[in-house]
Amino acid sequence: MAMGIRRMPLQSEIIKFIREYIVSKHLQSGDRLPSQEKLIEMMGVSRTALREAIKTLEARNILKIINGKGIYVQDSSLQDLLTQLEFTKEKELLLEVLEARKILEHEIVNLVVKNITDEELDKLQNILAVIMDKYNRGEHQNVEDKKFHYMVYEYSHNRIMQQLILSISGAMDKLWEFPLNMESPFTETMPIHVDFFKALQRRDLKMAQYYNGTIIDQMIRDVMQSQYTEANK
Repeated sequence: MAMGIRRMPLQSEIIKFIREYIVSKHLQSGDRLPSQEKLIEMMGVSRTALREAIKTLEARNILKIINGKGIYVQDSSLQDLLTQLEFTKEKELLLEVLEARKILEHEIVNLVVKNITDEELDKLQNILAVIMDKYNRGEHQNVEDKKFHYMVYEYSHNRIMQQLILSISGAMDKLWEFPLNMESPFTETMPIHVDFFKALQRRDLKMAQYYNGTIIDQMIRDVMQSQYTEANK
């Protein structure tokens, strides 16, 4: 089943808002945040959702709740907060890039099935062989994987579609640069590349689009499951 883009959970949105509020207001350790009632009004969320987010931030030593007094900043380390915000922004960008890729590549694959030559299939198979050899030896395949996909775009033989997908290459290339400090990103997609290639080889449009979509869906899952940790600092 195709997997759609899932937006950031509400609790994550609340946490992001509070972090950005601390940074933008230049709050320091010991400074008080607005009351829960005021925060609810500012964000338009339920009291339950806000409480859960505050508990999470308290567990991370960012906030401290003093009964009867309010919510206080416990650790206002600006660099740490900014780093966490950058992680969140990068994660959101990658999900948007993958959403765009899925839409554009669906049509690109259609053109590739129609227009790819036997010689081009051979070239694609050669780079795929390198990818799988590295995959089986536990080595990074990011350079060859990027080349594989850019070759697919080229083999659509449609300059406009190729320019469209390349117009987001600045953001898209981050997917091959170990984003979010992921050690081995998207390796689970590598065997699916073989199925994708075989479908292209058979000129099977339905299955080629299915496997290409499956690759992107797995990438979406990997990005969604990535979490900010000390290693991301």
